[in-house]
Amino acid sequence: MPVPTSTAVRTVSSRIAAHAQPGAERSGLPPQTFFDRTGITPGELADAAARIDADRHRRMLELVLGLGASYPWESIGQDALFADFPVLGHLCLNAPTLREALASFTTYRPLIGGFDFLGIRHADGIIRLEYLSEFMPADSIQALFHFQCLAGLVRLYDQSTTTRFALELIGPESPSLRGVAAVFGARIRYGCAANRMQFATKDLDLPFPHYNPQLGPLLQRQAREELTRIQHLHEFSARIEGLLRGQVADPDEGPDGARLLRQICARLDMSRWTLYRRLQDEGTSFREIELRVRLAESRRLLTDTHQSVAEISERMGFASQSAFTRFFRARHGMAPLAFRRKDEGQRQAC
Repeated sequence: MPVPTSTAVRTVSSRIAAHAQPGAERSGLPPQTFFDRTGITPGELADAAARIDADRHRRMLELVLGLGASYPWESIGQDALFADFPVLGHLCLNAPTLREALASFTTYRPLIGGFDFLGIRHADGIIRLEYLSEFMPADSIQALFHFQCLAGLVRLYDQSTTTRFALELIGPESPSLRGVAAVFGARIRYGCAANRMQFATKDLDLPFPHYNPQLGPLLQRQAREELTRIQHLHEFSARIEGLLRGQVADPDEGPDGARLLRQICARLDMSRWTLYRRLQDEGTSFREIELRVRLAESRRLLTDTHQSVAEISERMGFASQSAFTRFFRARHGMAPLAFRRKDEGQRQAC
């Protein structure tokens, strides 16, 4: 059985950001602004094994989808499984039957990312899939990525016909979605209650003639090992982040970063050099985690309290309100006061 990915250290593949950044650039966003606003680095986009944590993935989605960046149809689908997610792709494309290929996709989908939900139901030859994004529940672009990957997979296993897929999408029709109907072979319904894909197939349990039984177990083992690697990838940094969140949120604790570092090292009975090295092994740093925690706590104080921006700035340890505003804008794309007003407007709308 595969090892489930811990909810405390869920990540997504950097390949998602590698597709999103060029789309943002086509929409007029300079690459450096993308990196500054998301916290994602150029090195992570170039590293096929890199993983993006929850906060940076959410910031990336908010940024890119807010721009209305075009959807890169030419780089998505069956080929994306090979090019961007070869461990998952090779396993899914070498299954005894379509049923087992779909099961492999859902079981090992955390190799792509762990911030969304995909359900598959089988009934009388009808397959129904429903997708929900954790961070952007009203968005359809991420659902389309998964649906197109699965459509390419299904068509590979087609032996009697070319499958047509009926799609229902939450989001509205937009220029960035031109050509969607042609890809799936049917008209798309927009503005629906959920992101769903449905298709009928007679080939669900037909033996796949290209299945390699000698290679199958090896691919299963590779997928299990990769899932285990991802599970343990950020365990130490997630623990440090949890400790920092508790300290930064405590009004009795000082905001000084050096003091926070000393307290955490003392709690773990660890030298700062050992802590630095272990975080470096996970591709991050104490400073990056500290800034991420301060941003999260700043967001909480702005939305859940009536403290002024100046008070929050002082509470977070910034030398001035303007320094805090520059930090918040660089990391979140808007000034603190604008963020608070936007949140208040959304609450009133609800």
